[in-house]
Amino acid sequence: MILTSPDDFEAAVRSYGFAPFAFDEDDLASARVSLAQANLLLVGEPHGVYETPGVLYSLSLDLDIRAVAFEWSWEEMDGVLQDFVGGGPLDFEQLWSLPPSAEFFCGDGRITPGHFALLQRLRDEDRLGQVITFDRLDPEQPVEAVVRERDMARRLLAEWDERLPLLVLTGAFHARLDAEAGETMATNLARERPGLQAGMLDYAGGQCRAGNELHDLSGPMPPSPITLRLPKATPASVPEAR
Repeated sequence: MILTSPDDFEAAVRSYGFAPFAFDEDDLASARVSLAQANLLLVGEPHGVYETPGVLYSLSLDLDIRAVAFEWSWEEMDGVLQDFVGGGPLDFEQLWSLPPSAEFFCGDGRITPGHFALLQRLRDEDRLGQVITFDRLDPEQPVEAVVRERDMARRLLAEWDERLPLLVLTGAFHARLDAEAGETMATNLARERPGLQAGMLDYAGGQCRAGNELHDLSGPMPPSPITLRLPKATPASVPEAR
C-alpha cells in the first residue's frame, strides 16, 4: 500500500501488528558473541518487508538491545527522531513537510510504518536509549559507493553512545563482511569494532515492496556469519509525497 498523507501513515503505525519470532539458538549465541565483543550487531535486510520491524523487536528482547540504527538520511530525519527519543511525539506532519525528493519518500522500503511502530513500542517499554540515522543521499552531489559505505560507518560510530548495546539495520549489501563484497559499511565497522558479526534476515519466500512494485524474495541472501531464518514475507506500506 502507498500512504499519501501523515494521517494515513500514523494510522498504519498504530495498527502495526507485532508477531513473535523465534530464532535458532546457535544464531542467537553468535549474536550475543558480537554484542559481547563489539557491543554491536549488524543486520542486513531485503527492504520493504512488513514483518521486519517485528523481527527487530523480538531480537531486541532476546538480546537486551538499548539502541537502534537505520539506513535513513540523518539530515532529513534526525531532528524528528531525537525529539521523539527525548519524550516528544512522532511528528509525521513535519516529515510530510519534506520536499517530494526527500529520502523519506523514496519508496524503496527502508522507511515503513512498522519502523515507527517499533520505535514507539521500545520507548513505551523504556528500552530505547538512542536512535541513529546514518545515511546521507544527495542526488545533486552523488558519491562513489565506497565513499558512501565509509561515511555511513563513520557516522554510525561518531553518533553512537557506546554504553548502549546497538542493533543496526541496513540493506543486505552494506552488511556483507565477506571479501567479495569489497569495502562495505560492515567491513569498515569491523576494522573499528573487532568481534563484530553480521546477520541476514532470510525470509522463506514471499514479497517485498519498492514503491508501486512488488518483488519476489526467491533467491538466497548474501553469505553471512549469522542467518536468521524467517517465515514468508509480505510487502510493507511506504510513504509517498502528496
